[in-house]
Amino acid sequence: MPALEKGLEVLELLSGISQPLSLTDIADRLGRTKQELFRVMACLNEQGYLIRDLNQGYRMSTKLFELGSKHASTGALIARATPHMETLANELNEPCHLNLVVRNKMLVIARVNCDADVALAVRIGASFKLHERNSGLVALSFLPDEQRLKYWSQCDLPDDQIREYEAESRAIRQAGFRTMASTLNQGVQDTATPILGAEGRLLAVLCVSHILRVGESRDSTTISSAMLRCSQAISSEFGPTMLKTPDVETHAVH
Repeated sequence: MPALEKGLEVLELLSGISQPLSLTDIADRLGRTKQELFRVMACLNEQGYLIRDLNQGYRMSTKLFELGSKHASTGALIARATPHMETLANELNEPCHLNLVVRNKMLVIARVNCDADVALAVRIGASFKLHERNSGLVALSFLPDEQRLKYWSQCDLPDDQIREYEAESRAIRQAGFRTMASTLNQGVQDTATPILGAEGRLLAVLCVSHILRVGESRDSTTISSAMLRCSQAISSEFGPTMLKTPDVETHAVH
């Protein structure tokens, strides 16, 4: 049991850190000795939960996220969401994907493609920190206050930036969605909206990454309106929807 406890401490520490850490750094941060952690780190590395680079730094693999995506409840979510996502992809002629919060990160768990000759498809299994992408900010906005504030306390961000994120979260909760220019690709607009279950509990986040075509208007109203209808349809599979239908043009967040 002590070895399991140490292993969980290591995973929890590395789940919130993007840069690899040496065994010495990990031991210092956990208040343990390198001797205590040596066998634990070796085991986690051998089992594929950690990756060790050439500089002997350790970082998380995606194995935990992949295990989470296979959970029975996740399978049920994907099964219920997929028909509605297929309708959305056909309506917009755009791919869409579904993201899940797993251990303070977003995990892409499902994708529906479209018939467009050129479209942007996000890899199933991709993961990233919540505050680094549009869908993650939407997820943070609909998490319970206690969980969201705990996330901020574990991030190495200045207080003024966290306050900006919190103000943005209030706007996202009011709108029920968020549209913004992609932080990864030029000419791409990301729109995300939450899937809510009983009592407004966040289940997942529905996303569309739209490539702006030559001569195309930047008006995203059509996409966000269709996504709100889709997210409400998916939410209704799990009970009365908790999302209101806002004035999309008024509440678009860019």
